[in-house]
Amino acid sequence: MTNASDATGWNSEYRSGRWAFLRDLPESGRYGIIGMWLSLTGNLESVLDVGCGEGLLYERLAPMGLRRYMGVDLAPAALELASVDSDVASLRAADMHTFTPEGEETYSAIIFNEVLHFASDPAAVVSRYRPFLKRGGVMALSMYAPNRTESGANRLIAGLWNATDDPEKWRVLDDYQLYSHQKDVAWRLRLITPISH
Repeated sequence: MTNASDATGWNSEYRSGRWAFLRDLPESGRYGIIGMWLSLTGNLESVLDVGCGEGLLYERLAPMGLRRYMGVDLAPAALELASVDSDVASLRAADMHTFTPEGEETYSAIIFNEVLHFASDPAAVVSRYRPFLKRGGVMALSMYAPNRTESGANRLIAGLWNATDDPEKWRVLDDYQLYSHQKDVAWRLRLITPISH
């Protein structure tokens, strides 16, 4: 099944329950890795979750001491399904290619969890968000990695990993390949920080 390509399509998919499986136990591993990365690097202060969907990452980070959360998603219907504490969290419907924080707001962590496949140039999207990151902040990248090594998704991952291997721009703090035997699905995850602002 092909994924939606605009807000109307994504709204329809969320309303039909197509993405409800993301709450399933076999999906939890990548959320756990991201949560521990932010906890261990001290970056739960302010999190920007790009492509947040129903706010599942918020639900996992809240018990860990998350102080401030901004979830951004193209689909208003996904945000309507999110259950967040408005004292801690804000949600905004926006495209990842054009989103800008209000005022001079910056974040201690920016998360791209299963959203960069929908960009023609994931590395350009990640670079675009560098100014929104506080000094010492981190970016967490998580991308579905199909079994077919020559798939378009794996080519996007290879291009992004190659771009973030640039030692003049990024420092790679951690790098994972996660595999769910239950689902026969793999993900690539990487934690990076800019070399300088």
